Amino acid sequence: MTSPVMTVIRVNLEKAKEVARNWERASYPELSAYCLEILREIGCSSNELPVNLQTREQQLNFITGFASYAFGEVLNVQSAK
Repeated sequence: MTSPVMTVIRVNLEKAKEVARNWERASYPELSAYCLEILREIGCSSNELPVNLQTREQQLNFITGFASYAFGEVLNVQSAK
């Protein structure tokens, strides 16, 4: 039997990967700006990316992780109704 939790995680991960694929075509400045936007959204006030978000790969991983978390939060709110 498949766990409903694992199904939700898998769906969220697939949606997050789709977001990442869309961002793979973005330029480095666009990626950097979006990462800064995410950081501001979660309460970071810096105008510069931290050391661990300097490469394109790090930024794409960050965007993917944030998208996965965000989709999970949306699904959790919807399932609570």
